[in-house]
Amino acid sequence: MENIKIIIIKGLTMKLLLAVSLSMICYFAQANSNVDSFGRLPFVTDVQISPDGQKIAYLRDLDGKYVVVTQALAGGKPTVFGMKKALIRGFTWANNKNVLLDLTIPYYSRGDFETFTMYRLGVLDVEINEVKWIFNSSRFKRNIGAPTLVNKLPDDNEHILLSYYYGKINALYKVKLEDGSREEVFRDTNARNWLTDNDGDVFLYRLYSGKVTKWVNLYRDESEGDFERLSILKDGKLENFTEVVVRLSEDKKTLYYWQSNKDSRRVLVKSTIDKFIVSKATTVAESDIYDVDNIVYDYNNAYKIVGTKLIEDYAEYDYLDNELAQIQADLKATYLDTEVNITSYDLKRERIVIKTSGSSYPEKYTVYDRKLGQLMPVAEGYPAVDKALLGKVNRFDYETSDEQKITGYFTMPVLKTDEKPPLIVMPHGGPESRDDMSFDWMRQFYVAEGFAVFQPNFRGSSGFGKDFAESGYGQWGQAMQRDVDEGVKLLITDGKIDPNRICVVGGSYGGYVAMFSATSRQNMFKCSVSFAGISNLGDVFLHEKEQLNFSGYFSKSIGKPGDYKELHQYSPYHLASKATLPLLLIHGNNDTQVPVFQSNKMHKKLKELGNNKSEYIELEGEDHWFSSGNSRRIFLEESLRFINKHI
Repeated sequence: MENIKIIIIKGLTMKLLLAVSLSMICYFAQANSNVDSFGRLPFVTDVQISPDGQKIAYLRDLDGKYVVVTQALAGGKPTVFGMKKALIRGFTWANNKNVLLDLTIPYYSRGDFETFTMYRLGVLDVEINEVKWIFNSSRFKRNIGAPTLVNKLPDDNEHILLSYYYGKINALYKVKLEDGSREEVFRDTNARNWLTDNDGDVFLYRLYSGKVTKWVNLYRDESEGDFERLSILKDGKLENFTEVVVRLSEDKKTLYYWQSNKDSRRVLVKSTIDKFIVSKATTVAESDIYDVDNIVYDYNNAYKIVGTKLIEDYAEYDYLDNELAQIQADLKATYLDTEVNITSYDLKRERIVIKTSGSSYPEKYTVYDRKLGQLMPVAEGYPAVDKALLGKVNRFDYETSDEQKITGYFTMPVLKTDEKPPLIVMPHGGPESRDDMSFDWMRQFYVAEGFAVFQPNFRGSSGFGKDFAESGYGQWGQAMQRDVDEGVKLLITDGKIDPNRICVVGGSYGGYVAMFSATSRQNMFKCSVSFAGISNLGDVFLHEKEQLNFSGYFSKSIGKPGDYKELHQYSPYHLASKATLPLLLIHGNNDTQVPVFQSNKMHKKLKELGNNKSEYIELEGEDHWFSSGNSRRIFLEESLRFINKHI
């Protein structure tokens, strides 16, 4: 296999970056410290190419918020679109003229005394730089029912197909891109997971049936036919087929869906349909160790599955499409020891946008012109970061005292001294999430400042099978905490770090770990930093009911609602009298996932008890995910100050 011919077209690259060049000068001038260089949003992210291959669009950091920039590959004046209050979360090309924008706006409800998230969907005309708003009514304001793109309708340049769920009604709308007007084409009560063809005709959807009190799949094999329940034969009896179907084949006779194998790993399978009866599943993609993470759909035709994504230490892509598989192989042969992600491509697949990154080097975006055999750099996410300070991430696998196998990651600082480095323990959020070796701005910031970093995928983490995830249910502050602690003890035993200089830093569930450690792990840690953390487990259920329509996840993950004796036993708020470690609490006041009161109530409780080792910082306008560059910088600066003060 021949490697791709690397030809850098500097003139073209300069044209591509014309939109950001002046700000780049300012960017580098200000980025005079690790706080500045790591604490900004990625300078450019999510680069996508138009269907005709003539333009690119990307998100660009401007004063700590993202704007959408569109630019012709041949050069010319770029267009820049931004919002004052709304946050641009993402986008996709709808056709060669229009970009579909996904935005959120915080909304404070005086009646509920809480901040909610309002979703907005807009169609940006890149030629005139104006946006038309879809579903813009003020009543669509809670964390449910965000408009969802169902089909770009690739054979129809004038319309897209969207679903909208509100209350118990889910409806499909055909939206005209020119003016944002919509026409309802299908609806049903308690419906989900609409699957259509490229003409917009519905062939399958998921429905919660009150008659059988479970989800069923309704299917038809003709656009004008009647819907009937899908069934599957089990132990000689027909039962309702209840699996979540992710795609239908183009002939509507084969369906693809997720299933757990005998080892509880998530696998992608397929089955044929005959007279509304689903055949025995055959495996499409699986792993012996990990869950199949996601499906890769064709960028220009979401009706077509082209591959799967698997996260081992890095994201790995297994393409079912032969052409894309060859492109991926060629790119991997060119970018050795690099995570390569094909983010988008034109209809002819002549121009491909790729993102490359690694554990110790930030993301870069490049346009690969297959016809010319050229690689044309676009931009990188962290241009001001000193690459010489980035540490190599290593696997750190271990077995706990109850014989649970844990995958973790350990990173040593590059700057060598005669002393063993202090350690930052950084448990991830979720808790059903996971860490890997991909570039992590927070991890590498602390490494650049001379700290070692440990990131354990404790039981309850996702990606390692259903049994492993569910082994964390009801184990907050218990087995999940011990997994973290025992990993730290092994690092100490191995002589890798200074045992007297260890601090916990975590967000969301990781913030809970930081707070819990401050109340119960005084002999192991010297300080804790929690951002967007949970202090009172009992309060989670009320928030879940209000914001998330009571999905029931936390009643499984944390424990039974109302069992306050058990919940208080593992709630940092109710253990505050035992807290002796210095604790820094940071929280955004627009956080709709974990309300800000989870942190400010913890701080007040500590002060009431006479504990003066607690500090509290409330970030104005910040959400759960550090969506503001200014908030990131504040967090890094304040956490570094606090940690250095106490270790």
